Amino acid sequence: MSDMVALGDPTTAESLTDETVRSYHDRGFVHLPQVLSPEEVATFRAAAEELLDKEGPEIWGASAEETQVHYVEAAWLKHPDLRRLALHPVITEIAERLSGGPLRLYGTDVLKKDPHVHLPTVIHDDEPGLPLAGLSRTLTAWTPLVDVPADRGSLIYVPGSHLRPETERQVHLAGFEHYRPMEEVWPDFPYAPRVTVPARAGDVIFHHFRTVHLAGVNTDSERRLAYGVVYMDADATYRPGVQDHPVAHLRPGEPVAGEKFPLIRPA
Repeated sequence: MSDMVALGDPTTAESLTDETVRSYHDRGFVHLPQVLSPEEVATFRAAAEELLDKEGPEIWGASAEETQVHYVEAAWLKHPDLRRLALHPVITEIAERLSGGPLRLYGTDVLKKDPHVHLPTVIHDDEPGLPLAGLSRTLTAWTPLVDVPADRGSLIYVPGSHLRPETERQVHLAGFEHYRPMEEVWPDFPYAPRVTVPARAGDVIFHHFRTVHLAGVNTDSERRLAYGVVYMDADATYRPGVQDHPVAHLRPGEPVAGEKFPLIRPA
């Protein structure tokens, strides 16, 4: 079964079929074409590039020599157009339909992977890096702002990996020094099938926070540019761990809410 609606048909919340929702729950990811119009893509790409130039992006990697991605964190708070993209009515309605319940906005990143510069993105799932408890529906919407063919560092997923038992998940990290390689946490990982997901600008790829994924090197001549948004369970609470700074003002067990973590579709 394909994880896409028919090529050439824009995706809306109304066009999302029950079969597509089931595919997301079975596989842990789904690729939806043409969620954004070309005009929207142009606006959001310009905003992302402006922010990269203005902010001086941070590195994702152990050192400058080991950079996997350059990124600008909390992008939705730094540019009005990227706020609009994070709370885009079609994307947020689809996110809640896929997840099966109410969500809040947790975090947003502008992500760039330059040609022949950045290393492959490490094999991971998002659960260990989230300083949150009470999660079951949390998911990421990854929106390419340029075309991302397979050789431009496209995302690679392990279908069904979000369903593996807790004994084979790296559920929580108190610090990055406790990180264990995926092969150690999940012995079957090296034998699990993988799916490369090329995508065009304006598509959106949604993945569950427990879905194992990675990305290859950008061997193309053009930069890969994307926008990643994490939507969390609306009733999530703070659990100290790694990457705590967005929620470090909270007490452990306190709800993650307020103006910096808004409901994505207020009642």
